[in-house]
Amino acid sequence: MKIQAFVPVFCEADILPHTLRHLHEQGVTIHVIDGWSTDGSYEIAQLQADSVEHFPAGAPDAFNRHAQILERIEHLAEDSDADWCLYSDADEWRRAPLLRATLAEAVAAVDEARYSAIDFRVFQFYCVNPHWNDLTRFVPESPETYFNFYDEADCISRIPNRKLWKNVGRAHLAGGGHEVTFPGMRIYPQKFVMKHYPFRTPAQAKARNAERRARRVPEEVAKGWGTHLDQWPADFDFCWDPAKLKFWKDTRSPLP
Repeated sequence: MKIQAFVPVFCEADILPHTLRHLHEQGVTIHVIDGWSTDGSYEIAQLQADSVEHFPAGAPDAFNRHAQILERIEHLAEDSDADWCLYSDADEWRRAPLLRATLAEAVAAVDEARYSAIDFRVFQFYCVNPHWNDLTRFVPESPETYFNFYDEADCISRIPNRKLWKNVGRAHLAGGGHEVTFPGMRIYPQKFVMKHYPFRTPAQAKARNAERRARRVPEEVAKGWGTHLDQWPADFDFCWDPAKLKFWKDTRSPLP
């Protein structure tokens, strides 16, 4: 069984090598859609992904046209030879909810049970140390090793994350890409696990939030896409109080 991941990327060089390695370890083939990164992400994808493209194809765009990226993924998925397709960002780590089962092994069981879509329970991890500004700390470690403090209260955790589906034809990525839909879809009743690492250091998180806000398309913001970026004030230091978060003792485990 072939599981094909489509991974949009823009300037995620600190975490991208780990995410690509993780997806391969989970039995997933990777196609990176790079938005003309300027930090070496494209070159990393050339070395580690199975395939990579620039999007848009002709030249960089000042805006992150999310709707166009989703449409591109829909076309790529439909035209692929994959049995299952996954839409996943560079800061998202996905696991089966079963101990010692890879994503590919768990999806094969879901497929055998005749389900055609999988939702994810989202755990968002946070930087809790103001001195975490050395991005090289991920080498040779991974985000799973470093981050223990999380919660499920953020808006991203509270909405569906149905982004893994059986390739039965054209699927539509609705809800800003969070909910795949297609006729006859049968959603597996148990959610899989997604660990989200958008805030790796205070400096990285602040720059990420400012960059993503600046590159939003006004028409997409009017639909509510990307408005979660507005929840933090301009002077927020992007360092969270661990006392207000939950602690994941062994983050190598599939669930806390």
